[in-house]
Amino acid sequence: MSRSLLLVVCDFLLLSILALARFDVPEDAIIAEDGQKIVSNAVIERISDGENYDDVVAELEATNQTLLENLSDDKNDLLEQKLKLEDQIAQRQKELEEKENQIASRDALIADKQKEIQRSQEEARELQRKREEIEKKREDLLKTNAASQKELELLSKNLAEAKKKSEQLAELKAKTEKEAAAFRVELAKSLEKAKADEKAAAEAKAQLEDEKRRSDALVASTSKIDEKIDSLNQGLQGVGKDLKVVGEGLAGVGDKITSVTEDVSSVKKDMSRVGEEMAGVKKTVDGVGTQVESIKKDVEDSVAEQEKNFKKLTDVQAKSVNEIFTKYEQNKINLQLKFTYNSGFLTGVREESFLMDSIIMVDGSFAYCLVHTRNSPFRLEPTTRKLIEVSGNVSSSKLKDDIQVKEVAFMDDPRILIVPLYINPIDLTKSSEIQVFKAPENPYLFSEAVVVDSKTGRFCQTDFVRDERDSRYIKVKHTSFAFITGEFDPGKGDLVFSQKGELLGIMVNNDYAFHVKNLGARIHSGSRTPIGSSFVASKTNSLIVSLNKKLSGLQKKFR
Repeated sequence: MSRSLLLVVCDFLLLSILALARFDVPEDAIIAEDGQKIVSNAVIERISDGENYDDVVAELEATNQTLLENLSDDKNDLLEQKLKLEDQIAQRQKELEEKENQIASRDALIADKQKEIQRSQEEARELQRKREEIEKKREDLLKTNAASQKELELLSKNLAEAKKKSEQLAELKAKTEKEAAAFRVELAKSLEKAKADEKAAAEAKAQLEDEKRRSDALVASTSKIDEKIDSLNQGLQGVGKDLKVVGEGLAGVGDKITSVTEDVSSVKKDMSRVGEEMAGVKKTVDGVGTQVESIKKDVEDSVAEQEKNFKKLTDVQAKSVNEIFTKYEQNKINLQLKFTYNSGFLTGVREESFLMDSIIMVDGSFAYCLVHTRNSPFRLEPTTRKLIEVSGNVSSSKLKDDIQVKEVAFMDDPRILIVPLYINPIDLTKSSEIQVFKAPENPYLFSEAVVVDSKTGRFCQTDFVRDERDSRYIKVKHTSFAFITGEFDPGKGDLVFSQKGELLGIMVNNDYAFHVKNLGARIHSGSRTPIGSSFVASKTNSLIVSLNKKLSGLQKKFR
């Protein structure tokens, strides 16, 4: 197609050249003037051959006309082809512009790719540098491989011990569940025995009532016999009078006396029989009383045994979340610490008060409470305070009098503050209705805990596990996206209770809690700080600064 088009274009150009060409006229050429006809030599030669001149001219004119017509047709065809070619050229130009635009966009894309290539080259150089650093670190790690291997062996050993302890705990749990089942069976047996004892006591009571009714009947019969004896005595008195008045009827009177004597003898026999029956009734009543006392003792022993079994059973049973929170809510105390401190060059001395809800903990004869140092006078982060004076007290609606706080101390995690109360727990329970809390004897009996926010009063139940390396902490399940869902999320200072209602720990961050155990051995050495009139500001401020430095030495996950 392109070849044919090229031929057409060439023909068109050739015709255009012929149409526009100007031919040079030779100097010896004869130019016709005023209708003069000039005949070429060839025509003359043809005429000389016998042809007519007019015929030749006519033939030439016809030929010329034919050529003109052919030329006109060719011109029209060429014009059509020209228009088509112009359309095609315009279309080609449009396509060319589109191609140029595509080329421009591709050039821009290539420029972007070149920038990306440059960035990739820079990243490659950076990766090469990091690779060299990694190689260097790898060499360092290879140097410390022996120590790491030892540590790995130690970790494997610890893992094996932890696994062994876990198996022991599982066995203990199974044993506890088995004991609980046995306790339930014993409790059921005790209940059945108690029911049987109650039934026997009821039967004995019914028998005692029957004997009592029989005794009452015997007493009534005895009363009738006494009345009969009295009437006989009256009859004897009348007979004596008759003997004095009438002497003639001595024989008849003697007979009467004989009959009266017989009646008296029979009455005596009846009295003896009644006495014997009364003695038998008394023995029966005494036997029933002994039996009742024995049944009562058996019932008391059964009740004591049931209470003992019930206590053992409840010791291995979990309390409800509502029950645990209700116990906390009804027995919480309010710790108040008033303090003054130097807040800076511009603001000077300020006075504030720290309020925190807590609970009274008891370890033997030692009563205390635990709080987080956050927002307290003894806070360690974000900055410490330059304290001047500190005093405090513990109050509650169930306490008869407020308890003055004499001193505080810091635990091995310095964010946890222990406040000794210096009161006798026995006297406290006698003088008030408040209940005290204890640390759990078996903290890992249950895998769930109840977390209470002492500030807002919110609470929830969540899972917890002890830390695999540091038993001083327990890991509490953290709620993700709580700020969106509105769910309760454990935070600093929250109290963590076991499912038996005992205090497991206090949250030190959103994930870990300070485990309450062996507190006597975990008080930081030299951290006892008197408050009130015995408060020493310089010593306390130095202690807080040193504890703040120690805080940075904790593992990152515990901070």
